Amino acid sequence: MKRLIISGSPRARGRSAGVAEAVRFAFEESCADDDVQLVSLADVRISPCTGCETCADTLGRNELYCIISDDMLRVREMLNACDQLTVVSPVYFAGAPSQLKAFLDRLQPYFYANWRAKPKRPASLYVVGEGGDPHGFGPLVGEARSALAVAGFALESVHDWVGLVSADGALPSGSDVLEGGRVHPASAYTCTGPEGTFPRAVGQV
Repeated sequence: MKRLIISGSPRARGRSAGVAEAVRFAFEESCADDDVQLVSLADVRISPCTGCETCADTLGRNELYCIISDDMLRVREMLNACDQLTVVSPVYFAGAPSQLKAFLDRLQPYFYANWRAKPKRPASLYVVGEGGDPHGFGPLVGEARSALAVAGFALESVHDWVGLVSADGALPSGSDVLEGGRVHPASAYTCTGPEGTFPRAVGQV
């Protein structure tokens, strides 16, 4: 199995990087025969989508084309080849940081190539942050689930590590990163969050 981990933080070292490295190590330890790759968006150049709709010219031809020439082409090739995807992201004002949002927006060519009709590959989201946001992180989950679905992934689980990781990326002693944190089924999150509220507001679990 080919596993791809994407660290969506603009910081090369920090909480998200620590969790991403821990996930990679856990996969390599527990799934020794798997091919595990990690991409940090802090180390690649992915420009934002300009909404030019050039990718729409390939409608119905199952082609992936973007007029922007940058590192997204290489990352996209890794996406196409992987069997399972893990995204690690900090929470910025309840949503995704700009680097991760640029990556998600640049998945638009998959929409016109109709990859959303392909069998869905599993994906998981690890949410990292210093402390709780009063508005939770429902928008981040929604952004990731929507964009990844277009690229042929089904977001199956959300791992809530907010407030559990130190500034230098150290996880709690003895924690199991593949099962740890506060794990929720992604299906629990709707546009308004579980039971009509955004998830993980301050004072909530």
